[in-house]
This record gives sequence, structure tokens and C-alpha cells, in this order.
Amino acid sequence: MKKLICLLLAALLVCSLAACGGANKGSENKDDGDKDFVWTRQGYFSDEEENILSILPSEFEEYPGWYVGCFLGDDMYGWYIQQEGKTLHGNIVEEGGEEEFIVTVSEEGEDGVLLATPDGKTYHFKPMEMPDATIFVHINTEGRGAICYAEGEETPEFDPDYPYQSAQINLAEPKVHTLLAVSNVEGWQFVKWTKDGEDYSTDAQITVELAESADYVAVFEELYG
Repeated sequence: MKKLICLLLAALLVCSLAACGGANKGSENKDDGDKDFVWTRQGYFSDEEENILSILPSEFEEYPGWYVGCFLGDDMYGWYIQQEGKTLHGNIVEEGGEEEFIVTVSEEGEDGVLLATPDGKTYHFKPMEMPDATIFVHINTEGRGAICYAEGEETPEFDPDYPYQSAQINLAEPKVHTLLAVSNVEGWQFVKWTKDGEDYSTDAQITVELAESADYVAVFEELYG
């Protein structure tokens, strides 16, 4: 689940970067014989090794094609690539990245996709089952700090390599979660949590039953002197 959240946040970030403009360096379809092929497989996919793949149509004229993002082990990639014949092919390292990561994505079976990487590895993905959420909980920060969370009452594990400034928890039924505000920026301290704009707690770690849609904000203030 944590990988999926990271991938969702990365997709949102890349979309915001794309909105700033730029030219896509992808190529046109190479095989004219396949030019009428329509790519239809999109959404979120996973494999037996818990790798995650997202395939989403681009919403930007400057970046035609498809946004392909993936979590392969601990490595995360994501950028816009083009359809070439019956595959999606291109570099999924964000523009300006130091090294390319060229992938080829093709259909596999009735609903799966096959991802081939530059080193010859192949990953076999199937569609992920996404719950029908009715409870939408947004977690954000105000000031400079980070948040993390976990299902249940255990202390969440903060990952300094992927610090969250925001997150969203979508639930089909009420569940208990623990939220933790982390003062990971020198010169800033945690002050309080708010819920829907009202003061909620001055404890950095809170355990709450998420039974209704709500907005939680971890507030940080800068230290002086």
C-alpha cells in the first residue's frame, strides 16, 4: 500500500510539472501496419513480487501519449512515453534525469501487461483490485515538516527517503489509523494537529478512527533564537 501511495503522489507531482510546459521527446509509431491499434489497458497493476505499475492517458498537449509509472523493488520511475505499434515505448525517467530507463510495455493475456526493461528483465502485471472508497481522508502539512501513517495503533515507520508532505487515505469502511508528524527540517518544530480547520491535538502521534471524510493538517512553526 505504501508503494501505491508513493506512486499516486509521484503521478500527481509529474502531472503538475507537465502542466508547466515542455516538449515531449517521444517518437511516433514505428510500425505503420499497427497504426490503427488502440491501446486500452490503463489503471494500476501489480505482480507477484509486489511491484506496481500505473498506466494513465496524458492530459497535456505538450506531453501526448501515456504516463507510465512503476515501482520496481525500491526504485521508482515515471514519465510520459509514446505508443509504438502495439506497445508503449520510451524513457520513463523524468526530463532532466541523469540516466535513461527505456521500457517497453505490451499487452499480455486478457487483461495483463508485460513490462520489459533495458537489462532484459520482464515483469508480468495484472490489474490491481481497488476498493470502492466512501471515506476520503486528506493528510497535509503546514510549514516545513513531514507526516507518515499506518493502519492500526502501532507507531508508523518514517522513511526519510520518501518523506510525505501530504497523503490521502481512501476507505470503504471505518478503520483505525495512527498519524505521526515528523520534525525533519532543522529550525522547524511540530505545534499541533488540526481536523477540518479546528485544533485537534498537540501530540505529534495520534491514533484516530477514520469513520468519515476529513482533513488532518500537521502544523509546523519555525524556531527563532
